[in-house]
Amino acid sequence: MQVVAEKTLFMQKAIYFVSKLIASRGIIELTDRNLNFQVSPFDASFGIRDLSVDICTIRDIRIEGGSFHPKVVVIDAESEYEFVLSKGQELYDTLKKLCSHPIEFDPGKEVHETLKQCSCNRFISSSYRYCPWCGCAL
Repeated sequence: MQVVAEKTLFMQKAIYFVSKLIASRGIIELTDRNLNFQVSPFDASFGIRDLSVDICTIRDIRIEGGSFHPKVVVIDAESEYEFVLSKGQELYDTLKKLCSHPIEFDPGKEVHETLKQCSCNRFISSSYRYCPWCGCAL
């Protein structure tokens, strides 16, 4: 059995838009592997479930709205997720760096020069022959 510890990079209260008419309150957590949203107990009583998005499946990230409570939009292969939180810019910046540099990501360090940029705009270790996200040859 292998035990893997995830490192929490960001955590804050947020609102998740389940649909255009339904929103849920809870806590958003960004780890080095996943973006998690834990629904508040009150909203969970209405059947809204927790959410977990694998960082490797994220295709695009956008930030919309003002600086007070911006909306962070995360798009993966299956869905589009919208979160509103006061530190939205911080979440966006950290998530953008993490998705761009998944192998060598460290919030306090610069990316090493041993990375290559793939045609899918991800930085891949020079030890790889193929991109683990899009499959193209490096």
